[in-house]
Amino acid sequence: MNIRKIGCLLVACLMVFVSRVYAENMQFVDANGSTGYYVDTDSISSDQVVENDVQKTLWTARVAVVRADLDRRYIYLMQFDPSKRTYQIFASEVQRYDTKAVLQSSDQAEPVRPYLATSPMNEIVQFIMTASSSESE
Repeated sequence: MNIRKIGCLLVACLMVFVSRVYAENMQFVDANGSTGYYVDTDSISSDQVVENDVQKTLWTARVAVVRADLDRRYIYLMQFDPSKRTYQIFASEVQRYDTKAVLQSSDQAEPVRPYLATSPMNEIVQFIMTASSSESE
């Protein structure tokens, strides 16, 4: 495992720990039918990395997907690479939406996956980058 992956995993574990200690600040991003997408604006962070001699920004945040029809809330610690239109889930949790009772959790990193410009994931990435830039002003 290379140093970048180890570093990302350590950051992810730290963010999961910190996110459980502090209250969340979920902001609505988008909806599709009975599914809503939210970002915890307090969890947004960015990392500058160099890949093939090109510097780029990777964004990390907690994302919630609320399925009102199923009474479920899925919380993900995710990292996004907007230049490649990919994301990776580092940790996840399934909660009963009405009580926030944890039904399942995982700290297993999942494989990197692509997203389309028309997907809710792209809206989430755009929201994260906009929220981060407005915070720094």
